[in-house]
Amino acid sequence: MKILFDTNLWISFMIGKRLASLADVLCRHDVEVYVCEQQLDEIRGVIAREKFDRLISAETRYYFFEMIYDVCHFTDITVEAKSDIRDTKDLYLLSMAESVPVDYIVSGDRDLTDMKQHAGIPILKFTELIDRLNTNR
Repeated sequence: MKILFDTNLWISFMIGKRLASLADVLCRHDVEVYVCEQQLDEIRGVIAREKFDRLISAETRYYFFEMIYDVCHFTDITVEAKSDIRDTKDLYLLSMAESVPVDYIVSGDRDLTDMKQHAGIPILKFTELIDRLNTNR
């Protein structure tokens, strides 16, 4: 199963509030998680904001990126997605999803989850992904 996580989930994972189970997903042998350099740049930009200094330690940031480089599959964006997405800065995620192509886009962003799908790729909330993974065991 090929999955693309939206940046907001990666940030939540670093903060450690709700998505500790994301680590379990990353360790599954039947799951491949994809990222691209543009997404990593977005993550770096978000966590560089002052408000995250008290939430995410330098050590957590370091180990987070080590984990990403160890367990995720890197891809280039080779397709330019067409979409009426409300937040056009997320268009690169849709392009990445088509470039792989992934089986699921997983997000906590209503601009994406309200779409339900893009180019035939379901857009799920994290809890929906967990439900699907649990039924596939």
